Amino acid sequence: MADAGRKLSFAAWVWVLVAGLAAFELAAHRAILAAVPSERSWEEASLFVRSRFQPSDRIVASPGWVDPIVRHHLGDLPSPRNAAPPDLAGVERVWELGIRGATHREDAPAVEHEFGGVRVRMWPIDSPRLVHDFVEYLRTAHVAMRTEDGLRPCPWSRARPDPGGLERGPMMPAERFICDRSRPWLWVGATVLADLDLEPRRCIWQHPAGDHPIRTEFFDVPIGERLVVHAGIDYQVARRRNYAPVTLSVWIDGEQVGALVHHDGDGWSELRVDTSSRTRRRSTVAFETTTPDPSARLFCYSASIQAEKVDE
Repeated sequence: MADAGRKLSFAAWVWVLVAGLAAFELAAHRAILAAVPSERSWEEASLFVRSRFQPSDRIVASPGWVDPIVRHHLGDLPSPRNAAPPDLAGVERVWELGIRGATHREDAPAVEHEFGGVRVRMWPIDSPRLVHDFVEYLRTAHVAMRTEDGLRPCPWSRARPDPGGLERGPMMPAERFICDRSRPWLWVGATVLADLDLEPRRCIWQHPAGDHPIRTEFFDVPIGERLVVHAGIDYQVARRRNYAPVTLSVWIDGEQVGALVHHDGDGWSELRVDTSSRTRRRSTVAFETTTPDPSARLFCYSASIQAEKVDE
């Protein structure tokens, strides 16, 4: 009889434990629901930002996983450059929509409001002045591929786009310079690259052909204090870290002024060229890509002419 009593006692404790866990899960579920902002909260926060947004502003989400919600409500506002920025040149203010206390910076904002769990914050930032964005003017450039017979133009063409994606690389735009139709990756065009940190970067796709350079040449470019270049390899390939480096050479008026050698694992690398001695001039600027081995060189770069802000 004593053994039976102990068994009943053990069974009773099991039921108590099960009931306790159920109560805990119910309370936790209610707490989670209470911590999730409502659609109305997101709408009110978005209307607040929308009514104050300026073209030079950037919008970020904190934590990063709520970015699709922020883009759903405000994705039509930022310029392509500010939506997937190569750097912060030309950005004057940063708006942050965050939940659960997450933030991308700790200094005090100039503006802060709460909308039912969605916190809106804004910071003015001190960034360089954007004089010229090469991605914006890509359509006006001249692209050619050097062969053993000389330079062969890559015509601006309309072709079937490709959305890109997992194991496919960045999006292939409908309009682009096509250098070799037998090698569908050999094109030059504007796209968005996911860098090694999975950050979106608006840039110029210029997959190298090998030792013979692909050359993109821009004319009548206003020159400021510096030329800033960023470059990267799509993360799906860069994370493997076992392919050949890519060299991006920069030329101004026929003179090579710099070169960026990018290796897998470098992330979103940077090259700065001092052009202060060329200010107040308009020049021809060219970018050439080469590599010892063109296998899987999903290479993309951004470039801009920048200057310090002038106090008004």
